[in-house]
Amino acid sequence: MPSVSQRLLESLKEHGANFFVTVPCKLSADLVLLISQDKGIIHVAPTREEEGVGICAGAYLSGKTPVMVIQNSGIGNSANALVSLTQLYQIPLLLLCTHRGSPGERIGAQVPMGIAVKGLLDAIDIPYFSYNNPSQTEQVGGLVDYAQVAQRPVAALLGFDFWREGV
Repeated sequence: MPSVSQRLLESLKEHGANFFVTVPCKLSADLVLLISQDKGIIHVAPTREEEGVGICAGAYLSGKTPVMVIQNSGIGNSANALVSLTQLYQIPLLLLCTHRGSPGERIGAQVPMGIAVKGLLDAIDIPYFSYNNPSQTEQVGGLVDYAQVAQRPVAALLGFDFWREGV
């Protein structure tokens, strides 16, 4: 049976995603590895999330369908770019966020942003959806379409249980 990361990548691609920007996180490591090995998509690995927002905007303007794979703390790092670039110019972008600091977290320093991320997304007017079950990969993939229709960034917060097989 394919892994959660394999199913998720296939779903994203089936919904048209063909350009991926990744800033690594332990939870998404397998997904990032699959993305980097897939010859059918473009993969860029910037050093910071706000740089990734700009790269995704350029990719969209050149006809690509971007997805950015980040840790939820990257929302804080890229808030200005998300608001002043992607929202202002109505650029669809799926933000695939590992939800560090959510239940299951073992690193205390991750908890404050894990708690704050939903309020931050509300404050910068980015709709978000939370997923905690690996059976929800198709729903997450469907957010590629939703971002395109809405013409705006949309966030998927993927909790610890989402990444666990057999949950």
